[in-house]
Amino acid sequence: MAISVRLCSGRTAFEVSTNIKIDLVSASRIFKTKVATKHILLLNYNGVEISMYPSGRMLIKAGTKEDSLDIARNLLAEMGYKEI
Repeated sequence: MAISVRLCSGRTAFEVSTNIKIDLVSASRIFKTKVATKHILLLNYNGVEISMYPSGRMLIKAGTKEDSLDIARNLLAEMGYKEI
């Protein structure tokens, strides 16, 4: 699994991109969500706001790039995606 992180254009979150497709309906069964559709999943994960998209892209409002990467890896692991 490839993961990249960059500051989003609005500078309010970090954009995490992966090379996997995420089934948001299945993910909504794992996490407590604010909004869950087949197009976007909004959740609060350990106090951090996250927007997740089926393309594998996530917007994570964490304090640092490293925190965003750790959160993304944890989310993916909880969904059953293994890092190679």
